[in-house]
Amino acid sequence: MSDQTDKRKPSRYAESRLRLIMENFDTPREEREHLYMPVALAHVYFPRRDAKLAPTESWKHTSGDFSLRIKQMSVENPRTGEDQFLGVPFGPKARLLLGVINTLALQQGSNKIDIEADTLPKFLQKIGLTDGGNQITQARNQIARLSSSIISVSYRQADGSSLQANLPIVKGFDLFPQSQPGQLLLWKRHIHLSLDYWEELQKHPLPLSLEHMRILAGNARAIDLYTFLAYRLHSLKKPLFLTWATMKEIFGGDIEHMFHFKDKMRKTASLVKLAYTDAKFSCDGQGWTFEKSPAPIQKKPSIFLP
Repeated sequence: MSDQTDKRKPSRYAESRLRLIMENFDTPREEREHLYMPVALAHVYFPRRDAKLAPTESWKHTSGDFSLRIKQMSVENPRTGEDQFLGVPFGPKARLLLGVINTLALQQGSNKIDIEADTLPKFLQKIGLTDGGNQITQARNQIARLSSSIISVSYRQADGSSLQANLPIVKGFDLFPQSQPGQLLLWKRHIHLSLDYWEELQKHPLPLSLEHMRILAGNARAIDLYTFLAYRLHSLKKPLFLTWATMKEIFGGDIEHMFHFKDKMRKTASLVKLAYTDAKFSCDGQGWTFEKSPAPIQKKPSIFLP
């Protein structure tokens, strides 16, 4: 009997998500914490799984008029003297960490960010993104990848020409610390955003809800759909219809068959709806319909201190 009871018991992750959903339900929209991403990343997205690219390869994602390329930069390992490629950022941790770093920069008004935590585990615990263990290793790995990548976002204009910006993202980490040679990435109290990325972030910040992102923290596709909805829904003048083929181009490049994508996206949408309850959208056999909805968070900045 006890074995059957244990099998029915929700996982710690499921229990945590349920608690976050209830807390979000009780939090007024105007009191939600802000998180920010560049608007370009509401159109095109980081890989959802480890892309496992060769050193000369780049990650590419195209959606409509937007195109994203993430290029790996070599990093010299001072212990071996050899160049290493750490891979491109991927998954929910990369998205969440970049959002937090963006937010701290905008709140502090500088691309040089003062982190009020002297270690990575303390920082992650303060912002509620981990309870320790393997998640700390994953976060360290994603920050190292963010620090050794360049993102290139291009936009095709009406006349057919293309605007493109190459943006190194995060700087300021000692990726191969001499003092702790067995530890990838030594945490420092200051992080630097590259000036190009900082300028783009200031010009086009997209406000998101930290509470919503925590609910979606284990699902990269759900974060991408949520980011898309946060950018599009509140500005719609009339309902927007997108075919399943268009939705797959945006959110399903890692899924081969359409019937698998449809099943995955329906489940993803159900999860996103638990967080962004004001979002008005639906799908049927033909495609998806999106309707004007309140933004997930008020635009007036609020203070967020980790």
